[in-house]
Amino acid sequence: MRAKRFTPAVARFTHARALAGMLSAAALLPLAGCGGGGDSAAPSAAARAPAPAPAPAPSPAPAPAPSTPNNTACASQQAATQMVQQAIAANAPPVDHLIVKLKTSTATRAMAAANTASRFDAVIQRAMTQWVAPTGSARAFASTSGRSQLNVQVERAMASGAAVLSLGQSVSAADAAALAQIFATDADVDYAEPDNRMGVRDTPTDPLFSQQWYDTDPTAGVNLPAAWTRTKGAPTVVTAVLDTGFRPHGDLASNLLPGYSFITNVNTSNNGKGRDRDATDPGDWVTQQELDDASGPFYHCASSPSDSSWHGTRVAGLIGAVANNNTGIAGVSWLGKVLPVRVLGKCGGVTSDIADAMRWAAGIPVSGVPTNSNPAKVINLSLGGTGACSQTFQQAIDDVTALGVTVVVAAGNDGVSTAFDQPANCRGVIAVGANDATGRRASFSNFGSDVALSAPGVNILSTSNSGKTTPGTDVYGLADGTSLAAPQVAGVAALMLAVNGNLTPAQIQQKLQGGARATKLAAGTSCSAMPAGSGILDAGAAVAAAAQ
Repeated sequence: MRAKRFTPAVARFTHARALAGMLSAAALLPLAGCGGGGDSAAPSAAARAPAPAPAPAPSPAPAPAPSTPNNTACASQQAATQMVQQAIAANAPPVDHLIVKLKTSTATRAMAAANTASRFDAVIQRAMTQWVAPTGSARAFASTSGRSQLNVQVERAMASGAAVLSLGQSVSAADAAALAQIFATDADVDYAEPDNRMGVRDTPTDPLFSQQWYDTDPTAGVNLPAAWTRTKGAPTVVTAVLDTGFRPHGDLASNLLPGYSFITNVNTSNNGKGRDRDATDPGDWVTQQELDDASGPFYHCASSPSDSSWHGTRVAGLIGAVANNNTGIAGVSWLGKVLPVRVLGKCGGVTSDIADAMRWAAGIPVSGVPTNSNPAKVINLSLGGTGACSQTFQQAIDDVTALGVTVVVAAGNDGVSTAFDQPANCRGVIAVGANDATGRRASFSNFGSDVALSAPGVNILSTSNSGKTTPGTDVYGLADGTSLAAPQVAGVAALMLAVNGNLTPAQIQQKLQGGARATKLAAGTSCSAMPAGSGILDAGAAVAAAAQ
């Protein structure tokens, strides 16, 4: 799965997104009460960057969550969502690994026991027999293009006890799903699923604080000054950013902890190394030549070449950029610490690496990786991919939330329901949509019952780098996306834990949603224009509720 939520970056199959957008627009244009949510034209200067409030406002009482839009009025929008989802699924990137877990009765985590190895050998043999010459019900999984013999081997164990199986070559997403289904029907298998790619969720006394409209704007901002009157964060509250890694930006470096890279594939990592202690971001650019090379690792991973995104540095800066240093911007939790965990590189990253990284970030041991001496209390995932929540993701989320770790996820930038976007649709996460500077749902933001609340995601300024490919110099850059809305919520969760370290993930979500501000849009505004979830993040109200 690919995994970033960003627009100037290598988003998941750009041509699928473009097709999805056209389908969505075509389906919504005839609707009088369900269209829009913002158009594709650039907002005016006033809409994109309103002036900040002149003085911190007192924390308002938590606003009731806005009523759910009328389901009948928005039925056509749901139909459009299904069209978009079908377009995205049809253009999913190829897959070269599966995640398979044996039944827990005798399976072990170590993968070293002879009986486990022999069980996998037998399972693979049975599955491949059906794959090459399907019989009976297995014929339902047959590919219309024919099937080649795959060299399937166990590549490594995951912290969950599942194994990552190499297919020896890339296959279509549809064929990977069919093969996983064959494995899943084996009596010795607990579950099997493609190791899908994830992609970014963006669209492309501190002197720049005045440009951080989203921190202070009374209509569409998050009311951070009111929260900062109570706390500016605490060094003991660590927020893990699972992303492309980091650049040692001068406005961020002092708040960064030693991280780790969980990228297994050396081509994806783009630094010649697999998993190791180096979580720095070497760049994730992709060239046209790489995209056109049918024998290369990046064949058709995107529809067009792209520059390096520096996505992880942008996300980390929103959470933890140093404040009151006469430099750049101010992060949300600017006395807290950020743990960079690299899971995304060229063309994104895969589910198995992300799941292991989540456990490590929370302090759960991962085989072959040094113990994390700075366990996080908040994990930010500005990443995602298509499909229902995988068991691999759900088990990782269950494991970390059981330890009291809050998981914040970008809702996605497809302008459709999160029902088809993981891990935003997983149980136990706080999925975050995006609003623009008018308080409307950003036109690209996903929505639906899985989305908890929204935060600003248009024209967001953060730490970045000037390099088009390899790293250049420190800069600040503007970008759009739910990738940039999620870290604002993650930062506020860290502020809440700074005033009350006993809060559970469920309590944090309840207080965030309970304090969310209802939009000031006029009554009768189309349902798709309303911010996703309970309303717009209000940091002051959330921190006040946490302190009670």
